[in-house]
Amino acid sequence: MNAQHQSPPPSGAPEAEPRPNPAAEDSPAEALRDAFGKLGEVQAYAGHFVAAKIDAIKLAIRNAGIMAALGIVGLIAVAAVVSTAIVLLLVGIAGAWGALLGDRVWLGDLITAVLVLAVLGIGVMVGLKMLNRSFRAKTVEKYEQRKRQERARYGHDADQYAGPRRQS
Repeated sequence: MNAQHQSPPPSGAPEAEPRPNPAAEDSPAEALRDAFGKLGEVQAYAGHFVAAKIDAIKLAIRNAGIMAALGIVGLIAVAAVVSTAIVLLLVGIAGAWGALLGDRVWLGDLITAVLVLAVLGIGVMVGLKMLNRSFRAKTVEKYEQRKRQERARYGHDADQYAGPRRQS
């Protein structure tokens, strides 16, 4: 049967797709050209993906910067409130001392300042001693752990080879 004697499809029936002719298929050169065309399309999609990722990173950095700025502003506000409260407390204490000393406001201010500075100085000294003690204990523990590991691994540690310690 050739194409001239085919009957048309009945009305309302879908038309069948024409079968590809094997002789009309793409040659290898045309297939390669089509593949390179698709490669350009993939490159465009990859570029779009990379641009979207870069924009997402920029957005994350911008949001982190905004949050950091808000945190700094909040910290400044809290520091201002606490500072104001401390100043008002100290002014009140100084006024109380001044009233107790017969309306000698200057003496109340002086006593309050000396007491506050003394308490701060003692607090700093105690804090530094505690900090140094903690650092020293951690350092000693680190070297004791190292010596335990040496004894477990080698049967002895560096102190056993060092001999008696000299007093300096």
